[in-house]
Amino acid sequence: MRLDNYRLQGWTVERGLIRPETLDRIAREIFGVFGRAARSAGLNIADPVEHETLSSLMLRLFDADRAAYLGAAKQTQFLSSVQRLCVGEEISAVIENLGIETQAISTRPVIHYISNAIKFVGGYDKTPIHQDWRSVQGSLDSVIVWLPLFNVGLDDFPLEVIPKSHRLGLLPSTDHPFGHQLADGVVAESDFAALPLARGDTVFFSSFLVHRTGARGGDRVRVALSFRYNNANEPHFVDRHYPVPYTYRPDMRLVTPDFPTPQDMERHFPPPDPPDDPCQRAGISAGKRS
Repeated sequence: MRLDNYRLQGWTVERGLIRPETLDRIAREIFGVFGRAARSAGLNIADPVEHETLSSLMLRLFDADRAAYLGAAKQTQFLSSVQRLCVGEEISAVIENLGIETQAISTRPVIHYISNAIKFVGGYDKTPIHQDWRSVQGSLDSVIVWLPLFNVGLDDFPLEVIPKSHRLGLLPSTDHPFGHQLADGVVAESDFAALPLARGDTVFFSSFLVHRTGARGGDRVRVALSFRYNNANEPHFVDRHYPVPYTYRPDMRLVTPDFPTPQDMERHFPPPDPPDDPCQRAGISAGKRS
């Protein structure tokens, strides 16, 4: 990969960057989260073992219990295996080669689950045309990393980008359930290029690059991960006092009313068994004489 070409095009693909065993572990943990959520929702389903069975389970869970589906999808973003990939040497080394001297993660990892059969009323099912910098608002050289958990072909909702669009700077935007989208007429439909990717391939692109989710796909769930990185050495970022547009704070109200009860706590942290030694039961220490 050549830095000057990345800066010219706004994106680059590193083929086979992520080891299969790394993706296998993430997949197994995602399978487990959705499998347990499905059984908790009353579905008699074993944990998935491959992409096809994951898609089938996710669609059944979505139809049976939207809250359970959404909770499982959100929880997978917090898996330690996903976090380790975000800060792993494979990705970090490439970002360093792109000129990011001091890497700073701008927000938690995101896992994108896309399917024609999964749509929330009032929400969105595919990301619209947008630039990530508007939500990140970090360093001018901030980098987005995007990789599929399984192969993504032209008919699997591929990532679509407009090469060199990062050189246009920050473009006008309008509101959208996703958060924002480019204003109508800013870019041409014909400028988009789809990026088919094999498992292990990883895309690195400027946060100013115009991109979207491709429209071509079916009911099978496309699973992709994305990470966002700022450069804590970039002068404008420093002079702007390292702005962070995300707000993280807990809701101190109980999400689950009246939980946990004393009985719940006792089941999780059972009291110790009574001692077998009659002297101990009587409060007499061994070797102590009256």
